[in-house]
Amino acid sequence: MTEAILAAEVAETAARAGGAVLTRFQRDKRELEVGYKDARANLVTAADRESQRAVTEIILTAFPDHAVDGEEGTAGNPDAANVWYVDPLDGTTNFTHGLPFCCVSVALRSHGATVAGAVYDPLHDEMFVGVRGGGATLNGAPVGVSDVARLDRALVVAQAQTVDADEIRAYARLVERLMSVTGGVRSLGSPALTLCAIAAGRLEAYCEYAMDAWDILAGQLILAEAGGRLTLFDGRTHATADRADVVASNGYIHADLIDALRDLDRRG
Repeated sequence: MTEAILAAEVAETAARAGGAVLTRFQRDKRELEVGYKDARANLVTAADRESQRAVTEIILTAFPDHAVDGEEGTAGNPDAANVWYVDPLDGTTNFTHGLPFCCVSVALRSHGATVAGAVYDPLHDEMFVGVRGGGATLNGAPVGVSDVARLDRALVVAQAQTVDADEIRAYARLVERLMSVTGGVRSLGSPALTLCAIAAGRLEAYCEYAMDAWDILAGQLILAEAGGRLTLFDGRTHATADRADVVASNGYIHADLIDALRDLDRRG
């Protein structure tokens, strides 16, 4: 536990360092240098890159023998058993439009298990931290999921970031299904912060296809420590750093949500 607590402290410090970069760019967007990883949907900016550099510096100063696997590149020891997964700006599109729903996400996996994570929303100064077996907090205070136990009363997030026609159709089918069984569907644009919102009782569930480790690992740990669940679409445990189709919830509605999605064919 002591090692996990130390890792969580480093994750928080690193996430704050990344958040300071984002705050600076938010004040002066002339330096953003917006580019695209695809035709129109997947943005990258100077803020992403500089935030990752700031996060990486904190991590590798504290743990020089560890590895960093981030959305904007890798660093450190490529053979390390301790790997930090970093999304330096989760919600880049929101950020570039001035929509205040974005964050820095930092998680440590040690020998195949996520042991610590921090998700920082610098625009609202909200720091979510999770320690494996040690609970989840928001700005130092414990958080817990909502007690909503009916799927038809649940507020659910479903989102996609793609230019692929098949994936767009799959997302449309997912939203149609969710709108037919839940109390409401939203698309917020930041998976890590969405998972933390479930952990804090602000939402009940979240569904998305093809999520990378840096998007969800910190939020997954924080959610689990707050009493929620994240699984694959068929209900199986998601315990790796592999890309995956994921369903997360407050736990109370999870079985019903999985049942509602069971025959949904992503491939059409």
